[in-house]
Amino acid sequence: MDGAAIEGEWRRAGLERFQRVRCRVVEHRGRFGVDVEIIEPVAGYPAFIDFVLLGPAGAEVTPDDFPPVGTILDAVTIDFMPWGELRLSAR
Repeated sequence: MDGAAIEGEWRRAGLERFQRVRCRVVEHRGRFGVDVEIIEPVAGYPAFIDFVLLGPAGAEVTPDDFPPVGTILDAVTIDFMPWGELRLSAR
């Protein structure tokens, strides 16, 4: 995905890079992190939080540390991955 395509994803999502959002954990993705759904400011947009972005910098986060499904988190938008997935950070 090139720069123009990524900018198009931001417009379609109604979000901006490094914007604060509130999201709900909808699923654990094995040992890799959690799938979430943004609930504010744009409801219903899917995203992903990588396990290294679920805890403080340098902390070792394992699946046992992942927030339970249904947990509401404050996060920040990071970027769209080349395959179109929105990544967030909950640090």
